[in-house]
Amino acid sequence: MFGRRNDNPERKEKAARGTMLPARVERRVRVSRALLVLEALLPALWPATGVAGFFIALALFGLFSGLSPLPHWLLLAVFGAAIVWLLWRGFRDFHWPSRDEALRHLEKSSGLPHAPLSAYEDVAAENTGDPALWAAHRRWIADRLKRLRLGLPASLLAARDPFALRAIVLLLLVVGVAGTGPGHLDRIADALVPGASGARAASIEAWVTPPGYTGKPPVYLERRADTEAMASLTVPEGATLSLRVHGLKNAPLLESHGDERAKPQPLNTVSDGNYAIDAPLTESADVALTEGGRMIRAWHIEVTPDKAPQIAFAGPLEQSASNALRLVYKVTDDYGVVSAEARIALTRKEKPDAPKMDVPQPRVTAPDVKLTLPSARPREAEGATYAELTAHPWAGLPVTITLAATDDKEQTGLSEPLHIVLPARQFTDPLARAIIEQRRRLALDPRSGASVARFIDNFTQDADRYIEDKSVFLSLRAAYWRLTEARRDTDLTGIYDLLWSIALRIEDGDLSLAERDLRDARKALADALAEGAGNDEIAKLMNDLKSAFDRYMQALAAQQGEMPMMSEMPDGNAQTIDRGELEDMMNAIAELAQNGAREQASAMLEQLQNILENLQVPQQNAQMSPGDRAMSEAIDEMGQLIGKQRELMDRTFREMERQRADGDQGTPLGMPDGRQQPSLDGLAAEQHALSEQLNDILSKLGEAGAEAPDALAEAGNSMKSAEDRLGDGRADRATGSQGQAIERMQAGAQALADKLMEGKGGRGRGQGQAGTDPFGRPMPQSGTASGNEVTVPDKIDMQRARQILEELRKRAAELGRPQIELDYLDRLLQRF
Repeated sequence: MFGRRNDNPERKEKAARGTMLPARVERRVRVSRALLVLEALLPALWPATGVAGFFIALALFGLFSGLSPLPHWLLLAVFGAAIVWLLWRGFRDFHWPSRDEALRHLEKSSGLPHAPLSAYEDVAAENTGDPALWAAHRRWIADRLKRLRLGLPASLLAARDPFALRAIVLLLLVVGVAGTGPGHLDRIADALVPGASGARAASIEAWVTPPGYTGKPPVYLERRADTEAMASLTVPEGATLSLRVHGLKNAPLLESHGDERAKPQPLNTVSDGNYAIDAPLTESADVALTEGGRMIRAWHIEVTPDKAPQIAFAGPLEQSASNALRLVYKVTDDYGVVSAEARIALTRKEKPDAPKMDVPQPRVTAPDVKLTLPSARPREAEGATYAELTAHPWAGLPVTITLAATDDKEQTGLSEPLHIVLPARQFTDPLARAIIEQRRRLALDPRSGASVARFIDNFTQDADRYIEDKSVFLSLRAAYWRLTEARRDTDLTGIYDLLWSIALRIEDGDLSLAERDLRDARKALADALAEGAGNDEIAKLMNDLKSAFDRYMQALAAQQGEMPMMSEMPDGNAQTIDRGELEDMMNAIAELAQNGAREQASAMLEQLQNILENLQVPQQNAQMSPGDRAMSEAIDEMGQLIGKQRELMDRTFREMERQRADGDQGTPLGMPDGRQQPSLDGLAAEQHALSEQLNDILSKLGEAGAEAPDALAEAGNSMKSAEDRLGDGRADRATGSQGQAIERMQAGAQALADKLMEGKGGRGRGQGQAGTDPFGRPMPQSGTASGNEVTVPDKIDMQRARQILEELRKRAAELGRPQIELDYLDRLLQRF
């Protein structure tokens, strides 16, 4: 600060001769010089410091907090100019004290006359005196150096501040700090930054709303009270940052740092002093709310991208008995898949490494195959969809099938393409086969319209010879005139469906058309369940499905007669089924959907589709051998007998419950003397009648030369045991025998069906291979339905669900409940 004495050449020379001041004295010289600097600085700094202190005192009293920006800026300019001018004036004559001045100050403070500190460093001239006298002089100087004292600097503030204004400023500062409330630093910041107080007093509401499809709640952003550090949060892509600002005089800006494409966005003026903005968040960035270049709030927002969905084949393509393709797939997405489809395109190769095929450019669009999702917007799921593509003109041609899944952001994920030849229906009627061939020519060759029209015209000219059905004749003439009058491809809209319907009517009558209507009705119901449609729409589609099913069964009966049906499931298991069981399934689906169990209803509907798509009707009885005919009739009669036995078991169970209740009141459950309960007489008689019916079935099988399964004989023994126990008044034990009889009859009926299918060359079940019941659940050898592949609620579960639904409706009708509870009940009712 003062420099070292050794820097002077003279001092270096004196140091070499040993005339330097002692170290302790040198330290006091440096302190004395510092005191002289402070003595010079105080008068120079006082005027500017006093003005600054007065400004801070005014800030502590809140003078600047209520000022508008213009007067505030003017005051800042005045105070700033005054402080600068006073600093210049104070330091105009300022100079740094020298070392000699520090020595003089130290000598004066210590009361040492004759400048002993300077004399200590003197050197005697050669040949100018007695050395002993010089030595005595130095001892005299050293003795005075022991009495060195530091004196305080002389205060010159009195001269610069004759009115003692410094005391007033100091008093104002003390009162401003001690006499005002907390927030001293905020008030000082308000004084230095015009408008800061208004921003602090403004009401700011900020929140982030994720996209609705993510299912995440809004996140409210609060200012942290302990620090001004930037808040950080993570939100999904597509979220919206909402700001509502109240109390600012100027419209603030929303700035984004980190997103190069983002520009500052001014908030929209809602009214005087009220501003709002809803800004989408696309990339991670530091977001700040500013006013006049001053930051009011800031957040670091991390945006997580919305990934595209993924879809893939979950198994090989399978072909049902009705030639429908079964597409098994699995989908995944971070927020849920909205829709899925199978995209089909014509190719010139059956397989990637196969030779090219001569396939012309298509004239019709590709088939539209929507995949049925197992639930609404699943995030991870597996499903299966039947695609009936034999009606499309591309049937029989090589194609590539690519699965596509789409999410709410309209991002699409694709599977690996699969090369196949579309299945085509084989028509046996010559006219139907010829119409289908002409239909394909028309779809693939744009120039074949005239020749196809001539073909149809030739056949209809000799209608009495080739066409017996007048509806077919009129439809063919309509197709002819449409082809004749067509001038562009759009004029042929619907012609392909018309020709297909004509061929189906020629081949099967109304059966194939009814089958098509049934498939369409089932798909419409499946889509509605997956999309969460209302109960009214579900009920309407359920009625459409039942109507289509009735028409299909009528057409099937008209063509095949009242025959037992068999369905071979995709896993290779075959099962017999009758119309009543299918109707029970549809009733169960309707009840599940109305009670809110949509997923269970969808699962059962998928099982119904599996059964219908793989339905097979045996040949007419006239074409069967006597043994096969007897087995077919036995299967039908066994279904009715099982239903009667199950009903009798339910009644026996209720009677057992009644006896148990009487027993609790002191009435014995059984009579020890062998007397039977009068109420069980009728049940025992009915059980005996059912045993006789089973014996009749066994007799018919024996007369026809068909071997009866052992399970039917065991069922007869169980029925006889149930009859005896009912006669003894033991309803509790009778129900166990009745349950065993049902299990054995089911096993026997399944064994007959397997044997009948094996005789027809069908792919029946092998020995020991598990089958399924009409609901698609695994059937063990005992005959009871077990397994948990499809969770189908029983009647108790359905009744419980119905009670819950009624309770929800009852509570929603009570208007005295809190509004938040009523809103919650409304959401539940909309779900169910």
